[in-house]
Amino acid sequence: MKIDGVKGIFHAWNLLFHEQVEYLTELDSVGGDGDLGVVMRDGFQIAEAFITASGETDIGKLIYMAGKKFNSVASSSMGTLISCGFMKIGKCLKGKQDLNDQDIGVFLEAMAEGVMSLGGAREGEKTFLDAICPAYRAYAAHLDDGRMVAIEAAVDAAREGVKQARLLQARHGRLAFRAEHSIGIIDPGSVAALLYVEGIQRGLAHG
Repeated sequence: MKIDGVKGIFHAWNLLFHEQVEYLTELDSVGGDGDLGVVMRDGFQIAEAFITASGETDIGKLIYMAGKKFNSVASSSMGTLISCGFMKIGKCLKGKQDLNDQDIGVFLEAMAEGVMSLGGAREGEKTFLDAICPAYRAYAAHLDDGRMVAIEAAVDAAREGVKQARLLQARHGRLAFRAEHSIGIIDPGSVAALLYVEGIQRGLAHG
């Protein structure tokens, strides 16, 4: 996948988070401060605008800088985590002008690593990680079948992760203040992760 394919993924993210801004806002209003939809929409909007206008040919550098742009308008806790994830992806892909199927998996694995390293959360604690981590494992497990089969498996795993996260007690963020009463509430972070994976799928399908 060349740099135009990467731009296609960012375009898909931008469209998807615009489409789902109200849904994410609704979910985040239950136990959070209700800003997740706007944070994700604005962050991906400026990230795509930057990537579209940039003449950078190093895919890693481009994504790293897009991550910094993301945080410039989406400076909430989630915005900062996603920004860190993109900068981690950028570091992993530095120097590349063409991505193979394994490199596509970095969009999942390094995003998860970046979020974990900054936020301190782990899978099983009702967060973004409960959808992105199983998505990466599914992608890696199906890689030999090609990127489209692998990313479809990743989306299915992320969707199941959202369902499983609902059954967990929140350990992080404002939802954690509800303690055991957070069990049964849909985690907005896990839904954001599902949309992130779906955006990759959309971008690859139209690339």
